[in-house]
Formats: sequence, structure tokens, C-alpha cells
Amino acid sequence: MNVVLLILDALRFDHVNPEITPNLMRIAEQGVFFSNSKACNTSTLHSMPCILGADTTYNPEANIATVLNRYSVHTAVIHSNPMVHNFHPGFAETIDLKSKKFRMSKSWRKTLRRNLPPGVIAGMKRFRANVYSEERYLPYSLASEVLEYSLEWMSEHEDYFLWTHLMEPHIPYYPRETSLDMSRHEMRALNDKFIEAVHGNYTPTEEEIGLAKTLYREEITEMDREVGAFFDRFSPDDLLVITSDHGEEFGEHDQFSHHTNKFIPVLVDVPLIFYGGGVKKGVIIEDEVKSLSITPSILEALGISDPIGIGSSIWHLVRSD
Repeated sequence: MNVVLLILDALRFDHVNPEITPNLMRIAEQGVFFSNSKACNTSTLHSMPCILGADTTYNPEANIATVLNRYSVHTAVIHSNPMVHNFHPGFAETIDLKSKKFRMSKSWRKTLRRNLPPGVIAGMKRFRANVYSEERYLPYSLASEVLEYSLEWMSEHEDYFLWTHLMEPHIPYYPRETSLDMSRHEMRALNDKFIEAVHGNYTPTEEEIGLAKTLYREEITEMDREVGAFFDRFSPDDLLVITSDHGEEFGEHDQFSHHTNKFIPVLVDVPLIFYGGGVKKGVIIEDEVKSLSITPSILEALGISDPIGIGSSIWHLVRSD
């Protein structure tokens, strides 16, 4: 049995419903849906160790990939998030779909932010909003590209564990189509304000928060459409696990986007869905579970009993009789 772990970055649980994510709900209805799943932290760097290694810190020598490698399972990750590079160690194959495209490094952006006045940074962002192409503006690849690449990769491999990481819900909130009366330039300008808000350099108005929430919701729906197309081509004999690394904040607790170690519902409440080989159908589980349980559950599903991390398997809640 092959396994795909699909991470939907920054997707908060209260946006997983029939209106916003009909395809995720369709998958949930054909599998097991955990309605009280908690991320163990609130940023990618600190939450992914729980998902991949059942622990709060990442051990490059003790994670799901290193365990599966010992059993001749081909391990791979397909993504476009530079933060994911921190978790490449252990995986046999690592594919960053954005790495060969021009982008300013995060360390260089931080250096500029520390040394230039906010007004200069804002001017640079306005210039970028005017001249960058659609592809260069987005710091990640769209779900359509990532999932199509994943499907092609899956068709060429067998006995694999694939982690695919999607980025649409993550700031910048930039759907391809919007119901708002906003130009692409206006959407970029609004996002630049929110990026400054993340760093405490700007306070969005209530109107701006409402606009950002709409864009966030719309890009989730666009991602969900691509997830549905992926699901339609997914073998029911394989195992699909879908979750998020953390949620997203829009000023509910005086900050924006997501910050490490901020344990509030909009950041820690995340979806968790199991579908496919050996999984019950049409089950909703309301018991609280944590992302620490994902790797132990996948290993048990594959018949592997090697101990890992501090998490406990919830496969007994998922498996069909």
C-alpha cells in the first residue's frame, strides 16, 4: 500500500465545511474525519516535527522517512515552501518546485527589514506590486502544479510514501479569481499591508481584515477544487492522510498570520482526514487527537511496529474491521 500525506499549509479548521471546501468534505465522507484535531504548534518549523516524527523537535535520523527507508519504502516530498527544506534530511527524494525560480532569501529579507525604515520597505513593496509577474509575486507554486506533478510522480513509482505540501491558504492571500471589486495590484497592496502587520509594523482596519478574510476563503476554495481533482485520480487501495500544520489568525488575538507557540483555537484547530486502504467509511470522530499521532498511525497501517517519538497511534480508531 502506498501512502500520501497531504499538508494544507495554514488551513484553519473552521474553514473546512461544505461551502468552502466541498471536496475535502467529500473525501471526509468516504473516510474518517477527526473533528477535534490539534496541531502541536503554530508554525511550520515547530509543527511539522510532530507530524513527521511524532515529537516536538525534528530528528533527521528518526522520522517517518528514516523508518520507512529501512523497509524499502521509497520516501519523497514535493513542495514549494522553503521552510520544508528543514525536513529534507531522511527523505530519499526531495523536490522543491520553486527552488529554481528567482526569489529573495528569507535571511536577506530579514536583513533588509532590520536595517531599513518601514517607509522604505513599504515603497519597495509598492514597486514590487507594480512590476512583478503573477508567477514571481507568489512565493509558492499553485496547488494545480504541485498536485499534477505529484500525480505524475506517483504514476512512475510504487511502494512509496509521498508528502505533498500545498500553500494556498498561506499569506499572501491571492486567489486567481475573487468576488471582490479588487484589481491584482490592489490585492498585492493589501497583502503587503498584512505582511507588515505580521511584523507589528501596521494595524489593518476592520475593512481590510474583512477583505483579507474573503481572499483567504476564496483561495482555500480554489485549492479545494484542485484537491478534488487529485482525489478523483487517487487509488482507493492506497492511504491518503490530509491535515494542516497550523491555522491562521486575523487579529482575533491581536496578531496576524501565525506565530510560534501561540496556542489559540484558530491556530491549533486543524482538519485531519484518513481515506483509502483499510480505512472506515463515513465516520466522524469527535475525540481530541493530536498531530503527534499521525506518523505512528501510518506506520501501524503499514504493519510497522518500530517505536518513534512520543505520539501514540490512532489507527485503531481508523481501521475498518
